[in-house]
Amino acid sequence: MVRVVCYCARVVAVILSMTPLQTHSVAAMDAEKRGNIEALLRDTGMLANMNRMIDLLTPQIIGGLKKTNAEIPAAVWDEFTGICTEEMKRSLPELEEPVIAIYDANFSADEIKQLVAFYQSPVGRKIVVQLPQLMQ
Repeated sequence: MVRVVCYCARVVAVILSMTPLQTHSVAAMDAEKRGNIEALLRDTGMLANMNRMIDLLTPQIIGGLKKTNAEIPAAVWDEFTGICTEEMKRSLPELEEPVIAIYDANFSADEIKQLVAFYQSPVGRKIVVQLPQLMQ
């Protein structure tokens, strides 16, 4: 169990160490591009999809850890899974700034506008609805 907690602590430390760097680049972005990226995240349902990803992936990750730590009782794993899921979902709003920075670094303002236009189109809205169902 100590190895599991140490692993989770390292993951959190890496994420937290990246956040100040990402936030700095977001601050330099112009307001229009930032607004378009926020619209894109909203239109694609990215943060909502992250909630679903947590629900799907956490049991798989914990399942892998269970296999390598079979001596840990199931009740401990169940509690740990619940805590991990809850904490990851609670921290999702903190991921918005780094995600905005990633989009800013990888797409021009014009490309972001094109993506927003696509996801606001009928076929874009359809893919937002259909893709999560196809992934299950």
